Amino acid sequence: MQVTTTDTKHADQASVEQDVAVGTTYVPDLNDKAMERRVVRKIDMWILPFICISYLINYLDRVNLGNARTLNNNTPESNLVKELDLTGNRYNIAVAVFFVPYVIFEAPSNFAMKFFSPSVWIGRIMISWGIITICTCAVKSFGGLLAIRFFLGVAEAGFFPGVVMYLCYWYKPSERATRLAIFAGSVAVAGAFSGLLATGISFLNGKAGLAGWQWLFVLTGIPAVIFGVIVWRYMPNYPQDAKFFTEEERAFAVARMGPFAPNKEDKTFSAEIAKQTLLDPLFWTYAISYFFMVNSLNAFSYFSPTIIANLGFKGYTGQLLTVPPNVFGLIIILANCIHSDYSRERIRHALAGLALVGSGYLILALVTNWIGRYVAVFLIACTNSAVMPFLAHRTATVSGSTATALATGVTIAISNCGGISAPFLFPGTDGPNYPMGNWTVFGMLCATFLMTIYLGFRLGTSSEYRDFAPGAAEQLAARTSIEGKLPNEARDSREFPPRKPDSETNVGNAL
Repeated sequence: MQVTTTDTKHADQASVEQDVAVGTTYVPDLNDKAMERRVVRKIDMWILPFICISYLINYLDRVNLGNARTLNNNTPESNLVKELDLTGNRYNIAVAVFFVPYVIFEAPSNFAMKFFSPSVWIGRIMISWGIITICTCAVKSFGGLLAIRFFLGVAEAGFFPGVVMYLCYWYKPSERATRLAIFAGSVAVAGAFSGLLATGISFLNGKAGLAGWQWLFVLTGIPAVIFGVIVWRYMPNYPQDAKFFTEEERAFAVARMGPFAPNKEDKTFSAEIAKQTLLDPLFWTYAISYFFMVNSLNAFSYFSPTIIANLGFKGYTGQLLTVPPNVFGLIIILANCIHSDYSRERIRHALAGLALVGSGYLILALVTNWIGRYVAVFLIACTNSAVMPFLAHRTATVSGSTATALATGVTIAISNCGGISAPFLFPGTDGPNYPMGNWTVFGMLCATFLMTIYLGFRLGTSSEYRDFAPGAAEQLAARTSIEGKLPNEARDSREFPPRKPDSETNVGNAL
């Protein structure tokens, strides 16, 4: 009989998955596609609204400084730059100071989330940043702005890696790119909405004694507090305790995740697995690649309103022109990631996104015509079309809570150092074309392109855990206790053989 490595689960792997769903008399049939569709549909209905609305609010908060910079710039006496004397590199410093505590506290945040539960931890993050955002309206000086931005970084640290890890509890690797795209797509919606919101808020300038930029911080902070309370109280934590499942659906939802996905029963932290994860050279290849991508994300987030303003559009017209690129970006992000999940391929989809975004920065570096530069902004808005397949590929190369927490938390923390570097790539003295920043980010994306090819060569391009460690499920099944419990260290994918070349994946056995 010929046994091949395919998408069909091995019998002993299914046994492991069934053992994970202990505590019920129902034995999941993992080939029941109707049950799987029903379970995934329920997860989508209960999980995605929470994370998408949360990220939309997060992004509104993240870009409000960029919008505040250009808000009411046709009336300088009411503009943030004039009132707080943000001359020279002061605006860039205000952007960068946020990321110092953000990077420091982001890595351990995923372990805190595992300890306290996702709903409590993510809800706490939202409430904290909402309160601090509202307080920003009281800032009267550049020093005060730096202080409030620093504490905002402390409050907001851990949100993005926390959500990425949270999705790993619920979705199989082959399902994650689409959900990450929907999650990231809320950024494009927020980007479009933030332009409309800033346009509307500009007409509140002078109302109740507040400038337009002060109203912007108040009105973007309040939703974070309100929705943070809702997340804390109502967001489901794990499939094991989800109340929206029937008993059979709950058992199936747990079993279908397989032996490598993080789950509720994992230890909060394993020092041995953490050491193995951090000493792997591929860990740092992923981190550096993602760092380069995040420079592009942050450049777009903070400077797209300024780039558009430098095309000659002021006031609410400039704010409105930030909307179309974000809508275009949303369409491309969703299309690329949905196809990535459908084809169960990651690397080529990430490379396609990198090529698109890199072209945008190249156009910005070479073209001075306003139409060409505006087209380039559309391309740069698609950065997440590369990021999300890349990140989904990363989550499928580790297993268990400790390795997943590090692969998401530390990698994203390192990448967010791009929030410190990106502002200084676009100094005000380089305006209106910012050649240094555009060429530097273009070079970073080219380097990421090459490293992504290398990662695909080393680990394969598939969306599945099996692409990282073929044979792992069989070894894990043999080590499973009769109670169906797995040793914590047994779930670390590094214990299993490295991926074999494709030519070796077909094994013939005579029965």
